[in-house]
Amino acid sequence: MNTSHPPLSATRAERGQAWAVHIFTTVGVIFGALGLQAVLDGRPDLAIIYLMATLIIDGVDGPIARSLGVKERLPQIDGYVLDLIIDFVTCVIVPAAFMYQFEVVPRNAFGLAVLGLLVLTSAIWFSRTDMMTDDNFFRGFPAAWNMVGPLLWLVEARTWIGATITIVFSVLSLTNMPYPHIVRAQFLRPFTAVAATLWLGGLIVGAVIHPHHPVWLRVILLVGSLYYVLLAGIKASYDLRQRQQPQAAPKDEALESPSTL
Repeated sequence: MNTSHPPLSATRAERGQAWAVHIFTTVGVIFGALGLQAVLDGRPDLAIIYLMATLIIDGVDGPIARSLGVKERLPQIDGYVLDLIIDFVTCVIVPAAFMYQFEVVPRNAFGLAVLGLLVLTSAIWFSRTDMMTDDNFFRGFPAAWNMVGPLLWLVEARTWIGATITIVFSVLSLTNMPYPHIVRAQFLRPFTAVAATLWLGGLIVGAVIHPHHPVWLRVILLVGSLYYVLLAGIKASYDLRQRQQPQAAPKDEALESPSTL
């Protein structure tokens, strides 16, 4: 017997809480705009700090929204669509400007073409209906250029390396290559949490102590990056083995229907 009931109308206070969560989410695009202004002002350190602020907001607003039942309290506002719009600005547009302005890629026609590929493939990735797996891995590189761009700049990668990595990751966004959500991915989650903390901490510290880029900071950033690359490969191999394992046929299939005369 189904005893479930439709949700009751939200109270004014509950709707107010839901609006507060959406406004908190939208603050991310304000930090994105400030990050773009920092790029135009030639302040890579400040731009990175603003981008990391948007990343923190993006990481905590979802759990808050789910815990408060924001979708049910304010159904006329789609928090998922709002999040995608803001993410495209903060994860794609602002980082692309950062990568060109601060020569993560060559500042010429080729560099613009590389960034054009970045924006194009990111737009396609954001429109995917299958972008997330049940165990919280992304399908394809999740257009996290707000992490890639600052990382390449902090380790002072040569422009041809930056361009090559940008092209490779842009293509990977169109594949089903698993890429872990830095907080929610369940596969090897404890290790991923430690790597994420060190990696994000390294990005923030690198921005704060700019223009000094000590060797230990580069080691943290490179090891963290290598961990995520290896984790993606391990998860892809694991998923492949799971698909190749023969599945037992249902018991009913082993029973043959009696022949008719």
